[in-house]
Amino acid sequence: MVWKSVASWLPLRKWTPGSIIVGGIASALAIKLAQHFHSRQNKRRFTEKDVVVITGCDSGLGYNMACICLQAGMTVIVTCLNRQTEGYINLNSQSGSSGRLHVIIMDLTARKSIEDAHNEIRQYFATAGTHARLYAIVNNAAVMCFGEAEWLTHELIETQINVNLAGTMFFTVPLLDMIREHLARIIVVTSHCSRQALPGLSVYSATKAGLRAWTNALRMELAPHGVPVVEFLPGSFLFHSNICARQMQFFEKMWQNMNDRQRIFYDDYFKRYRNYLEPLCQPRGAHIIAKNDPLVGCMQHVLFDQNAKELYKCEPWRYWVYYNAFRFVPALLRDKLVRKFIAMPEF
Repeated sequence: MVWKSVASWLPLRKWTPGSIIVGGIASALAIKLAQHFHSRQNKRRFTEKDVVVITGCDSGLGYNMACICLQAGMTVIVTCLNRQTEGYINLNSQSGSSGRLHVIIMDLTARKSIEDAHNEIRQYFATAGTHARLYAIVNNAAVMCFGEAEWLTHELIETQINVNLAGTMFFTVPLLDMIREHLARIIVVTSHCSRQALPGLSVYSATKAGLRAWTNALRMELAPHGVPVVEFLPGSFLFHSNICARQMQFFEKMWQNMNDRQRIFYDDYFKRYRNYLEPLCQPRGAHIIAKNDPLVGCMQHVLFDQNAKELYKCEPWRYWVYYNAFRFVPALLRDKLVRKFIAMPEF
């Protein structure tokens, strides 16, 4: 038997825990080196003819992706929610000097705003003609709201659904003919919450799980046409983003919407919950993430890998340990692990 001959080559009795660990590390390093060499071999050069469209560039991932693409020599069309954000101000100040940056105001909760953005994008390509090629559409815009399901108002539920899920669909689908024509890649930023829903983020988790399902279906539909669809899980990036910057405003709306019985029942818990999140959910300026941050390298692979993978994950070791544990442990233990992972105040 082949397996017997293979087994005879391996001095299993001489293996020790130390040698197994060393072998594992050596194998991991070999894989990393091979991946690094492969990525260098497949690295391509970009010009201003390569156009990338990125939503949600007021701060965080969108803002940094826009800067990365500009540094690569590409033309970048970004969307921002309004003209008051630091991301809009910084990017808009560059639009005149470089000629490769175009800023569009778009609200994913407003159908007319989405249609206006479509018109601006199509007008750009109609004017540029053969001097522009759509390289990628990056669906990054999102809003996150912490809070127990019973606390959430109709508006807070609807906003997350419209921005995170429906808005992404409404923005992308009308552009699919152009995406297919240019063989552009579609990048969809999801979340680890799409793999394991978290208490306190019920609606956010639901929207990201729905977005993941839509992305997978879209990938299979567009594969015959040569259009890559990429899912990007950025891991923990709360401190790089304003995704929950309005959380204190959301808490005010929740409290105002509660009836007297709910306020009495949740009073102490609600206050502890709010106080815990207040220092974590403050508005942050649009800043450039450090080059040595693993998130930057992952964003570059998502954007520039010549043969794009269907999934890219950037996760701290803590995420990796917990989310792998969530997959295999019994439900009762999993729920306890989830609560330990999020480390939020409990009732």
